[in-house]
Amino acid sequence: SLHSVTFTLIETHMASPHASTLPWIEKYRPSAFCDISDQNHVIKTVLKLVAEKQMPHLLFYGPPGTGKTSTILTIARAYFGDQAGQMTLELNASDDRGIEVVRNEIQSFASSQRIFSSGYKLVILDECDSMTKDAQFALRRVIEKYTKHTRFCLIGNYASKIIPALQSRCMKFRFAPFQSDIAQNRIRHISTLEGIGLSEEALLAIVTISEGDLRRACNLLQGCALTTSNIIDERTVYSVAGVPLPSDLETAMITLLNDDLLVGVNTLQSLTKIMGVAVTDIVSLLSKRIFELHLSSTVRADIISALADMEVALSHVSCEKFQLRALASVFTPLKADTGNETKR
Repeated sequence: SLHSVTFTLIETHMASPHASTLPWIEKYRPSAFCDISDQNHVIKTVLKLVAEKQMPHLLFYGPPGTGKTSTILTIARAYFGDQAGQMTLELNASDDRGIEVVRNEIQSFASSQRIFSSGYKLVILDECDSMTKDAQFALRRVIEKYTKHTRFCLIGNYASKIIPALQSRCMKFRFAPFQSDIAQNRIRHISTLEGIGLSEEALLAIVTISEGDLRRACNLLQGCALTTSNIIDERTVYSVAGVPLPSDLETAMITLLNDDLLVGVNTLQSLTKIMGVAVTDIVSLLSKRIFELHLSSTVRADIISALADMEVALSHVSCEKFQLRALASVFTPLKADTGNETKR
């Protein structure tokens, strides 16, 4: 069955004297059910299945930073208690995504004897959508062989990259990106705990840039805090993130659609050289901005199609300077059609 979930983090009360030296994403990672909210039905469903000895294999998928790994680790600690370390095997498939990790580490763990424990063992395979197809097919056979005493939790960003044979063996839970208000409350809460001054414009910028990824938002907040000792403002956030200010992006868009090609190239170069923005990021930002302009459907479709081709080209070349000029030229044939439509 498919469940749509939202995951919210509440601060972890850490007694360790080294807590202050931890990255904030670890410092505020949940460690108990009281640290988790807004997805009680997920926890209740899984724990009920465990209690009734009907625990299925699990597939957690969704965008990064939405709490997939934290959720299963919290469930494992609650179920296994002090034996969680012995009864749980956690692997990151992005580090070891070949077939050997399936045949060796997982198979060795799943087949080992459980001396003083009862119930299921748990294999947590993070970023399993990065595994090769051969490794996934090998994993399928391991799952079939050790299902009697072992359960698997597969975690990935894209369910489409996991073979159907694995998907059909798991109960699927989709983790949705954080809503803006939830992310804002969380970041505001962390800034208060850390004694950081944060303007409302900066808070909105962090949430906008992170796009529902709370881990990214937390990292961005910490980066901004290390950059300035003053109140964090909007400009600081965009500078640390390497993203142009909305006003700068607006200027670039109007220039590309209305001015000479050389002027457009110079404008884009200022974004990459002065602000350190990657060309791929510019393409992504322009594609979003297009939908906010008053353009005809035909013009908008042509621009989006051209930007899509540009994104593909950027993934295969290393010369961003040439691609930057090509990006500016994308808008040249459209200038006659856009006219004054870009003026809001």
